[in-house]
Amino acid sequence: MIKSIYKTFFSLVFITIIIYFFIGLFNYQEKILSLKEYSPKRASNIVILTGGSNRIRDGLKIIKNLESSAIINTKLLISGTGKGFTISNVKKLLPKNKSLNMFLKCCIELDNKSKNTHSNAIETLKWTKKNNIKTFILITSNYHMPRAALEFKAQMPNFEIITHPITPKKHDISNWMHSFETFSLIFIEYSKFLIAISKIKILNFHVI
Repeated sequence: MIKSIYKTFFSLVFITIIIYFFIGLFNYQEKILSLKEYSPKRASNIVILTGGSNRIRDGLKIIKNLESSAIINTKLLISGTGKGFTISNVKKLLPKNKSLNMFLKCCIELDNKSKNTHSNAIETLKWTKKNNIKTFILITSNYHMPRAALEFKAQMPNFEIITHPITPKKHDISNWMHSFETFSLIFIEYSKFLIAISKIKILNFHVI
């Protein structure tokens, strides 16, 4: 009798957890779709996280649209490049002009140490300290942005971090239920998001 009660209790708890997980998953999808791109009107420091399609190319569009006088006041960090990526790769994505050539020489840094979003945030913090930066635009794919923003704000709580989500061409997130690949992507990202929240809360608890 007691075993039956315990079994029923744990079954109900498990079902409740699953229901809450999927409610959160659908809210996460809505959160991704509600993200807006940022259109800078002045020189802004930029951090681009690699790993998704068009992140670097779309990030560089912001620089292309700046006035020549503003370009040299902008600093750019491309985080998580890996050892095979160089400034030459960036140069191929930018049009040739005098201001952009100066920008390539003085203002772009590549981070090849980062292996994940958490280390992206740590390496970015080092970059901001070195360059005396307190505000920047964070660029990554829209499905990755909630977790990226969470990790970055945990490392830099007093910074102004402006989010600029990139919409992936490969994944139609509004119709995610019609694609197993896109559904899997959102499912995995949401799971990682929950893990990141738990990790940050545990670390903050120990600090307190």
